[in-house]
Amino acid sequence: MYILGISGQYRDAAAALIRDGQIIAALEEEKLARIKHIGIGQCGGLPYEGIRFCLETAGIGIEDVDYVTYYFEPWSSLRRQLHFNVKRARYSPTSTIHQSIASINELHERLRTQALIKRLLGDSSKVVDMDHQLAHAASSFYLSGFDRAAILVLSGVGDFVTIATGVGEGADIRLLDRIQFPTSLGWVYSLVTEYLGFRPNQEEHKTQWLSVTGEPEFLATFSDMIRLDQKGIPGINLSYFAPSLGGPDPFSEEFYRRFGDSLRCKDQRFKNGKNGSSLRDPIEGVNGPSAKAEQTASRYRQNVASSLQRRLEEVVLALAENLRLRLRADCLCLAGGVSLNSLLVSRLERDSGYQHVFVPPAAGNTGCSLGGALHLWHAQLGGRPTGPLRHVFIGPEYSDQQIKPVLDNCKLAYRYFTTEEKLLAEIVELLHQGRIVAWFQGRAEFGPRSLGARSILASPLHDYMKENLNLFVKHREDFRPFAASVPEERAVEFFEHHSPLSQFLLSVSRIRDEKRSLIPAAWFSDGLARVHTVSRKTNPLFWRLLNAFGAKTGVPVLLNTSFNLFGDPIVCTPREAVRSFYCSGIDALVINRFLLQK
Repeated sequence: MYILGISGQYRDAAAALIRDGQIIAALEEEKLARIKHIGIGQCGGLPYEGIRFCLETAGIGIEDVDYVTYYFEPWSSLRRQLHFNVKRARYSPTSTIHQSIASINELHERLRTQALIKRLLGDSSKVVDMDHQLAHAASSFYLSGFDRAAILVLSGVGDFVTIATGVGEGADIRLLDRIQFPTSLGWVYSLVTEYLGFRPNQEEHKTQWLSVTGEPEFLATFSDMIRLDQKGIPGINLSYFAPSLGGPDPFSEEFYRRFGDSLRCKDQRFKNGKNGSSLRDPIEGVNGPSAKAEQTASRYRQNVASSLQRRLEEVVLALAENLRLRLRADCLCLAGGVSLNSLLVSRLERDSGYQHVFVPPAAGNTGCSLGGALHLWHAQLGGRPTGPLRHVFIGPEYSDQQIKPVLDNCKLAYRYFTTEEKLLAEIVELLHQGRIVAWFQGRAEFGPRSLGARSILASPLHDYMKENLNLFVKHREDFRPFAASVPEERAVEFFEHHSPLSQFLLSVSRIRDEKRSLIPAAWFSDGLARVHTVSRKTNPLFWRLLNAFGAKTGVPVLLNTSFNLFGDPIVCTPREAVRSFYCSGIDALVINRFLLQK
């Protein structure tokens, strides 16, 4: 039985296909459409590229699909939105009218998507609407391998349910509590991300890594903003926000009284480039018991980010612990976009009472395509278990016969290696010489992390490699760390501990003190490292490359970052790989057994 899952109405559109409960293919629309975070509404009403890829991979037509799941229940979402708008009407009548109109327009778009699905299938009985939070929960629980687990879904706004708790047992998932907007940890995190000068709903990861460089100076203020009751249930103090909870400036005078006025102007907030003057401008008028009269904007931002991150961790830890005691559960499944916060996940692994924590690699809206299909298969059709997720290499793959015409058409000089041993030896030598190498092999990853299929690699032996990657390739802030890829069986030699989630780059660890001088580019902030463990079974060629580099240097570790240019989605096709290679400071591109050098 084939089930096709679709998700991402307004951002992060994706399609996934399962056959008898086993994952066949999944793809984010952005990787072929080449528009980051593109939603269904922006690509003609359906993720056509993703659907086409899934069907071609399975060798079937749309008529062979038994069911299609859509990750939303449009009418339920509309009711929640209108109910919220009515409650807020007395605070901001004008914005309430606009928001209500927007809610109705959103309903129209979702119904249009449903109509397109039904038209595509020719049978409306094959279309199944899926509760948004349930799709998130299913994307985690059914891939965790746990028999029983507590479930915690942390979203931004979604379908106006922002936090959901539940329990998974066997083939069943039962949602227990639904906390609605504006009580949203993801929403607050996004607004503060924008306040710090980053793009909301896109660059929350920058706030996360910026937090590592600061001190929780404003923790008391964020504790007042994001409160916890005696049962560990969060609530948002709306006095910090404008009555409309949105608009050009979503914050209130109380917010600026507590945090200061210098970043009030939106124009100032976005002058945050690496050499932007606002990073050096003084921040004045910061109030509060621990405030300084004046400090640099960069230090101020670091401390705001640190305080926000600390409060997020405290609140989620309380939520998770409350759920653990209530359910007497040993395992926790996280889902929703907030779950991609690696520092948060690491804190839960370290300080919560759970023995095991699982986060799906595609924890955001893209994963709902897979979650919806899996829930239909397990809970509604009674299918056999999918089993634990072993890898995420379920995207497109290209043969040598498909790659060669692309290289020839671009009139590129390349070398082709007849054996993998010769190829690996050449790549190891390039890396040892300090070259930056783009690595394009096998099926693409599903999710936002590059895990050794579409990666940019560099040696960790010299600290300047971080600067080279930032200056010549990624063009990003220097506080953002790169991943350290290592064979899973050798991770313990270099890192104090590594989580099972390290295979998906969803947790962090610390490098051992005696190893810091060996790989200075692989850690940041007092030895913290983004560890990526690589399995011989799931990614054998990359595993062999790491070991070959280890044989050459004594250190089987490589810096790993996503293969994309600044602002672009991760590359997916050979043509995009060539484009990114020649538009950046990458020294070499290895694509299957083809090697291109500058």
